[in-house]
Amino acid sequence: MEKKTDRRVLRTRKMLLEGLTDLLKEKDIKDISVKELADYADINRCTFYLHYKDVYDMLEKIETELVDDFNTMLDSCIETSPDPDPYPFMCTFFSYANEHQETLSALLGQHGNLAFVNYMKGIVQKRMHFIWTKNAYRTDNFEYYSAFIISGCLGLVQKWVQNGFKESPEQMAELAAKMILQGIQVFS
Repeated sequence: MEKKTDRRVLRTRKMLLEGLTDLLKEKDIKDISVKELADYADINRCTFYLHYKDVYDMLEKIETELVDDFNTMLDSCIETSPDPDPYPFMCTFFSYANEHQETLSALLGQHGNLAFVNYMKGIVQKRMHFIWTKNAYRTDNFEYYSAFIISGCLGLVQKWVQNGFKESPEQMAELAAKMILQGIQVFS
């Protein structure tokens, strides 16, 4: 039988996440202390250490959860539609991004973790390569095309974050899908 997590634990983690994301918008992870986070969450440091080893461990766990969610989204979209139409995935992705606005704002902001962003790009490139080969596109220049598409989509997400998520996830998904599909025509 699955054990439920105590509501106090959930509240503490939520407040710590909120604190970390707010602080990452202002400064680098190396400049954030456990004391700052504990004060933000209105807990003592001992309580923080019940959940995490340090702020780096906390950030790593948040990033791991996002990577797991991202992989699940990608796998689900490929299973349901292995064709090159990016709209279903983009719709799912932008909806997820909309639900996690604060976390993504912090991680993709100027104080975010570039290694995390690059790791996410690598995940997408592997899935793109699978779809690419399944649809028998020419492989010349794949690395350039995928780098262009992935960086472009990341740029769209970053601009959407900077603009305060004004457009709906569906509008952003449609925009991204159109840009991708018009570029892929070169390789058909």
